Amino acid sequence: MAIVEGGALVAKTLRELGVTEIFSLGGGHINPVYKACSEFGIRIIDTHHEQGASMAADAYGRIARKPGVCLVTAGPGFTNTVTGIAGAYLANSPLMVISGRSGVEENDRLSLQEIDQQGMAAPITKWARTVFDTRRIPEYIASAYKKAVTGRPGPVYLGMSYEVLYPGCDERKVSAYNTRVPVYKPGASRETIAELAELIMESKRPVAVAGSGAWYSGADKALLRFLERAKMPLFTLNFGRGIVSDDHPLCFGAASPSAPNAFREVTGEADLILLLGVRLSIYIGFGKTFNPAAKIVQIDIDPGEIGRNRPADLGIAGDVAAVLAGLTEYMEERYLEPDYAPWLRKAEAQWREKWKDADKLRKSSKTPVHPVRVAKAVEEVMGEDGILVIDGGDTQAFTDGYY
Repeated sequence: MAIVEGGALVAKTLRELGVTEIFSLGGGHINPVYKACSEFGIRIIDTHHEQGASMAADAYGRIARKPGVCLVTAGPGFTNTVTGIAGAYLANSPLMVISGRSGVEENDRLSLQEIDQQGMAAPITKWARTVFDTRRIPEYIASAYKKAVTGRPGPVYLGMSYEVLYPGCDERKVSAYNTRVPVYKPGASRETIAELAELIMESKRPVAVAGSGAWYSGADKALLRFLERAKMPLFTLNFGRGIVSDDHPLCFGAASPSAPNAFREVTGEADLILLLGVRLSIYIGFGKTFNPAAKIVQIDIDPGEIGRNRPADLGIAGDVAAVLAGLTEYMEERYLEPDYAPWLRKAEAQWREKWKDADKLRKSSKTPVHPVRVAKAVEEVMGEDGILVIDGGDTQAFTDGYY
């Protein structure tokens, strides 16, 4: 009979899911997991504060398109991660937070660091649970990981007390579990694709906007192939930035009303706007700059997101890459290739005019120094391949669209 500790079950299941790094700050509650990580080849990246651990795991998830894992101790160890979890929740990034918690046998007895951690996590996660049985640890770990990455990504939370992590159990009695992440790439029906193609062919001034949903979908190749067939202006937003390079002749830059790239003007004149994994949040001006008469097509993995802040004339609940691939194939089969040349020339002229005005600000020597001038000075030192990390608020607004 093989006896395995709860902490070892955590590390073992994470490794089976492909996890090789964990962001963490140590504490007594989670020591058994630490001990097991070295046995299973998982690197523990130590941080000075739990908030840093949660934010680093969030960033990892955004870049890798798979859950970043944050491991912290109970009480303040967990509460220090709340801002990081909330950021991942608002950004829809895959994050898995595992924390210790006070003992179950000590509930409501004023034990050490006793607080309702699951209750705190629930409003800012896709899924929050507490594990009460060592034998069910792999089942819960696998379920949490899958929920974080499937559909619209987001953070998940698991709490485990020392009564779960320290004791051992018969490995043969561990609950059944499966670490294979299901494929979730729904496309659109043939009828829906035909309706979308008709809207595109009827349009004279279309615009496409690719957001984070396009990034998590891995839609870069499908989007480029679509743009080769239907050559229209493209703007990108949030993690959609870079899915098509700003150097591409059809990519006009950031989808932001404050960006100096004629986004406001182009969307204000468009007669068809394709939202590809984009939520109409504050970062895109809630869609208020859009032409009120424009038809809206919204493709999103989350049906509940379609029509928020602006009703959609055609809503498609599906994977951006799958839908675009089906659409392009349909258009290629029927030799549908719209000509938007006059519209592109006008949009490009608007872009050049706006950028000319913005470039004057970048090169201005007036005082006080504008933040954009500071960013340009840093850029000149770092070169084209440098990466600027900016704060939120006005700093983001000042640099939006330039980088």
